[in-house]
Amino acid sequence: MDIIQISFARICVLRDDLAEITVDSGVDINMTMVAEIHHCLLSLFSQSFSLLINKSHSYSSQLDALIKFGSLAAIDKIAVFAPNRMAKMSADFSATIPSSKTLNIEVFGNRDDALAWLT
Repeated sequence: MDIIQISFARICVLRDDLAEITVDSGVDINMTMVAEIHHCLLSLFSQSFSLLINKSHSYSSQLDALIKFGSLAAIDKIAVFAPNRMAKMSADFSATIPSSKTLNIEVFGNRDDALAWLT
């Protein structure tokens, strides 16, 4: 299992087609950060892949960054692990962003359930 630290998050490669992203606490994700994460993901995977977004830390995302994140064509499915009410509200909102609507996104309160859905 490879763990890659980028400037604002940790990416853990769980399988050859699955990564978990855990954003650092207090981060406000912007367009530059989305480009950084896209670049990292595309360097890790040669085919399509799925993501587990771990929202165990509190962070925010700028609207244009949310739209850009969902535009990466190589993403197959996204499971969001939202361990508390605020994380779930944030994840539910993010799933309504226009570029996210074309993605297969589900929100889970249990990490194991999220992983099971992805696999």
